[in-house]
Amino acid sequence: MPCFACRRSLGEMSTDRMGRMPRFRGPRLPLLLFLLGLAACRGSPPYPVIPEGENPARWAQAVARFEERDREAPPPPGGVVFVGSSSIVLWRSLTQDMAPLPVIQRGFGGSRLFDAIYYADRLVSVHDPSVVVVFSGTNDIRRTSAKTAVEVRDLFRRLTRRMRRDDPKLTICYISITPTQARANRIPVVRQANRLIRADCQRDDRMEFIDAASPLMDSKGEPDPRWFMKDGLHLNADGYAVWTRCIRPVVLRCYREATGVDLGPVGCPGPVPPLAVTEG
Repeated sequence: MPCFACRRSLGEMSTDRMGRMPRFRGPRLPLLLFLLGLAACRGSPPYPVIPEGENPARWAQAVARFEERDREAPPPPGGVVFVGSSSIVLWRSLTQDMAPLPVIQRGFGGSRLFDAIYYADRLVSVHDPSVVVVFSGTNDIRRTSAKTAVEVRDLFRRLTRRMRRDDPKLTICYISITPTQARANRIPVVRQANRLIRADCQRDDRMEFIDAASPLMDSKGEPDPRWFMKDGLHLNADGYAVWTRCIRPVVLRCYREATGVDLGPVGCPGPVPPLAVTEG
């Protein structure tokens, strides 16, 4: 029988004598109570406390859609989960680019690191992955969020702990935050955050920092428009080809080391555009 929190959330005591739904003072409260109650009934670990300025409830429907797809066609355990923000969502050729790796694509556009922390159990751990690839943090640094590089690094640490709670030996690859012209004023913070996260990864044998940002810069070290959409923020098809060249060999190696399964050469499938030559 469901617990009290779930009964309230599911509506067993949700109407007044006139059959009307009650009014809630906080528009996010019903959804959060439902999620917390459901987690408690399932025996799942509790959701982390939501800090001021974060709003993971806005992604509840997106996460529910992933779960619905998983029920219809469950991915086999032991795969490679790609989790993160819009650059993971828009990577339309991800499965093809990473073949023959068993990829599970779990991007939700506009998300921040805390959103990945909040939904890590439902997006990542539920799949019992061999390797997790993370691209997140860029939306924590934009003007409306304005986190410091240290705060971004600390959120990455929290995400790592959350994902490793069930599997302390989980291999985690972090794709560097991309400096972009659309957020040019934040580039110094981006680069500092990358340095801090790289240092963390270098201290852990089961973590990899993938520098997929440097090849996207021009000879002056600035974002090269050739690799970006017109918005100056998201990668175009050529930009994703550059990413593939940087990311695929590392993930293939990590998968082989984590599973003992050799999927063959680590080279990229098909031609990719030449990389810009950078100085310094």
